[in-house]
Amino acid sequence: MSIKQQFFIIKRQKTFWSTMLLCLVILLVTLSGTLHRLNAFIYLEFSQQLNRQDTQVVVVESENLLAEQNQIITHLRNQEAKAIVIFSHVSGEQQRSFDNVFFPYADPRYCLPTLEAWLGYEIVLKRTPHGCKNVWHAVLGDKDASQNKLLDFSLSPAALTKFNASRLLEGDIFDAQIKGRLVLVSQKQLDFALQIRAPKINIFNDPVYLHAYIADNLIENNLVTQMSLLQSSLLQLALLALLLITYQRCSFNIALMIAGAVVIVSLLVAYLGVLWIDYFLPIGQIIFTTVVTLLWVFFARKWVEEIELNDIITNVQQRMMGRYLPQAFSAQTSPWDAIITLVNQQLALKRSIFLARTEGDHRLHEIRAINCSLSDIHEMRRDYERPPYSDAIKAFGAIHITRPFFNDLSESEAQYVVPLMYAGDIRGFWAMTVEPNDYFDEERFVQNVNRFANQIGELLFHFRIYENQQKANTSALTRVLTLALQKPLSQQVKSSIGDMEQKLSTLEHVFNQIHTAAIMFNLFGQVVQTNQKIEEIAKHNEMSLFEMTALDLLERVTHLDNEKAKGKLRYITLQQGELYMPAQLGQATFILSIRSLKASRTTSSIGEPFEVGGILFEFIDISYLIQQLDDPSRLLRQLQMQQVDQTESAEIKAQS
Repeated sequence: MSIKQQFFIIKRQKTFWSTMLLCLVILLVTLSGTLHRLNAFIYLEFSQQLNRQDTQVVVVESENLLAEQNQIITHLRNQEAKAIVIFSHVSGEQQRSFDNVFFPYADPRYCLPTLEAWLGYEIVLKRTPHGCKNVWHAVLGDKDASQNKLLDFSLSPAALTKFNASRLLEGDIFDAQIKGRLVLVSQKQLDFALQIRAPKINIFNDPVYLHAYIADNLIENNLVTQMSLLQSSLLQLALLALLLITYQRCSFNIALMIAGAVVIVSLLVAYLGVLWIDYFLPIGQIIFTTVVTLLWVFFARKWVEEIELNDIITNVQQRMMGRYLPQAFSAQTSPWDAIITLVNQQLALKRSIFLARTEGDHRLHEIRAINCSLSDIHEMRRDYERPPYSDAIKAFGAIHITRPFFNDLSESEAQYVVPLMYAGDIRGFWAMTVEPNDYFDEERFVQNVNRFANQIGELLFHFRIYENQQKANTSALTRVLTLALQKPLSQQVKSSIGDMEQKLSTLEHVFNQIHTAAIMFNLFGQVVQTNQKIEEIAKHNEMSLFEMTALDLLERVTHLDNEKAKGKLRYITLQQGELYMPAQLGQATFILSIRSLKASRTTSSIGEPFEVGGILFEFIDISYLIQQLDDPSRLLRQLQMQQVDQTESAEIKAQS
């Protein structure tokens, strides 16, 4: 298939355009820098975890830098400091930088690089202002391009060497603590001065500490590089394509685990990148792409599935519309109508009244009456803890009662009452009358009534459980909390499939109960359906039905040669005929009926062109009949003659 044809197929799919929209959103988020704040937050967290303990930078704070400046410079030079940077806006006696002493605030020739705030923290190193030289390049020599790089705060604040100027001037500092190091000198800030907006050192008030970290980064050459915008965009698109393929090939639970693994691995790689190679991945965009793609795949699947499920529900309902399916017992609003129909068509009773138990009480109330009215009850008691109900419970079945239960009893009318209970749970009682005749057997009658009462009690027990479950599931609070104010599509599909399954199970059960052994083949010789009888015959005769074609079975049971057997099947397929012939399997003799079945109205997806839907083999067992005949061979010869006549007539039709 050409790319052009594939594009015409894809562009009709809604999910294709939603995928394009997802790609566009990912690119816009990446290009606009919307998630830089998330990147900054993660970078700050990484910085808190890194703790380097060595540095070549020393900070000296003076209580009165203007007065002590020259003395400090003299002491530091005597102790062979590598370079001295004075952070003072007031020049004092010395206005210009000389040798290894620099005044970036007072000397216009030198200046400090600017910083950019990232999430409010000044951690992005920017370019040096025009017209002056970067003081750090003058001190440390020209460095690699540091523009738009991140400061590395891996150095622990406690590891940064800090002295008060008074200690320096009093000689309370070892030469080794100064020799060969870069010394930053500043005026000690007041306690109420603003804190530094930078990780780890935000507890200090003096900006010199921030510049100390800049100098340390340049000395150690560990400024952190950020991925370029183009590289970040390509990374997001590649990650998006990979995740789209991965998420679609697994379930949502597995996809959720994969998303979590991607996020964790990305964080670990980003952390190790900062720690080892001073490179920071756009972890915010990676997390965003991972999570958004997972949600998109989930909702896109649900969207497509909802459309398909609606189509399935509609198709199933249309197919089941012409097929009668009685309502299930548990789905009826009241169980008593079905119970009355059951009793009325099975037992020859004169009068019947059903009483149900009041839930949570031992009281009874009337429900239904058959061949009488509820007002015909003469017994005023409605407590099943009292006779005659308690007597029936003790007997675990029907009892004959002599005390009038019904009004207007005839002399021959006998009264009975039986409890409706299951697993010790009393659901109600069934009172009845019967007029015995000459054939009446009371013992047999009581047995029958008890069996019906047990089944009715079990039905009522399960109906009550189902009803309670439905009330709990359909309560307003439950439906709101489970997002089921509207019946979910899954429930509708389950209900539709349940109806089809019930119909299919009924048909299969009926097919299995047929005494005639039957097997159906399609036109390609494959077994489509069998019933229980043919499976028993196959097992008894050691035949593998599902490994046989229609031709194999015909040759096996009729002993026809290959050409004749093919002719029979050709006649049945093309002429849609019907054949009867004798068949022998072991010691059993059958009349084999072979006929074609017309194709159903619902055509298959591959569009089979034949009008024949299959070939049905029916084995009618006549072994018992043959045993009763004086001359069984006459019947077999007659069948064979009929077979020959049918074959000849078929050949005549084929030639005409």
